[in-house]
Amino acid sequence: MTVVVTYFPSPYQVELFNEIERQRPGRLRVVYLFRQVANRRWAGVPATHQYSYLDKGAVPPSIEKDVEQAEFVVFNYYNDRRASRLIRRRAATARPWCFWGERPGYRFPWLARVARFRRLGALRSGDHPIWGIGSWAVDAYRKEFGPSRRYLNLPYYSDLDRFQASRPMYSDREFVFLFSGVLTRRKGVDLLAGAFRRLAAESPRVRLTIMGDGELAASMQNTLAGIDRVDWIGFKDWDALPAVYASAHTLCVPSRHDGWGLVVPEGLASSLPTIATDRTGAALDLIRPGHNGWVIPSGDEDALLHAMRDAAALDAVEWRAMSERARDSVRSHSLAAGATRFLEAVETAVHQAEVAI
Repeated sequence: MTVVVTYFPSPYQVELFNEIERQRPGRLRVVYLFRQVANRRWAGVPATHQYSYLDKGAVPPSIEKDVEQAEFVVFNYYNDRRASRLIRRRAATARPWCFWGERPGYRFPWLARVARFRRLGALRSGDHPIWGIGSWAVDAYRKEFGPSRRYLNLPYYSDLDRFQASRPMYSDREFVFLFSGVLTRRKGVDLLAGAFRRLAAESPRVRLTIMGDGELAASMQNTLAGIDRVDWIGFKDWDALPAVYASAHTLCVPSRHDGWGLVVPEGLASSLPTIATDRTGAALDLIRPGHNGWVIPSGDEDALLHAMRDAAALDAVEWRAMSERARDSVRSHSLAAGATRFLEAVETAVHQAEVAI
């Protein structure tokens, strides 16, 4: 039995764990620290794997026992006293486990590092493997924990089939940019509003669809006031996303920091050439500039404007070619492949631990 300790049942993780259960029935149990979190409004995906919720309560003895006795344990979250306690209990057994995480360090990086030092102390004292969610994360953990341990690039996977069924169509009349996400500074939406305002002044053909809500909504509306080519569609749940992607021509992901960014493979799978930043994990692994999208410096409104201008200047033949390359670039990034990689990673880690004894 493999036990995973993670934050909450986000749809993409539930999809992955369900696929793992389908491939290896009865081999996985997931401990969710919370049933839901305040800033995530997804309706959710039904879980078909074994799971438990802790919510705000203490860790039951049965779960402590499962974590201690499991063949392997994957910790996907550490910034919670209960997760930290379970890490220490597992480490005390001398049985194999790993940490699996995104690249840290957007706000207050030194304070965050102090928190990791305290809550992930058991990870520092051993040679347990670290799985980074993307190569950007692997690089960060290698710098922090040293080069001598085993690292693996194991990104997040979700069900892209529903996005690959969409067929966006080129239009001479208008060119639609799409943003999908929370309207916060970390997501770079202030930069997007400024860049689009400038682009709209140059070209009457461009349009912007903003899917999501958040604390910067009013500020963005002020920046974009007077522009009648902005569609504010608000939050859309999991099953409504493919249709929105299919209505656009380019996805914009102007994040100042995004440890992975599932919106990137979703956009590529939807045949949308994608503009993203060099501080977005999925962009660094999946986007080839000029081939299926653009990778721009984080926090640079001018660079974002130039990329959007380049996208809008594509003619029908150029856009269709880039659109097809976008879809093709994530064909192997499937849910089934992700579950297989996860299971293989567990088997490798267990075997390496047995050899080391």
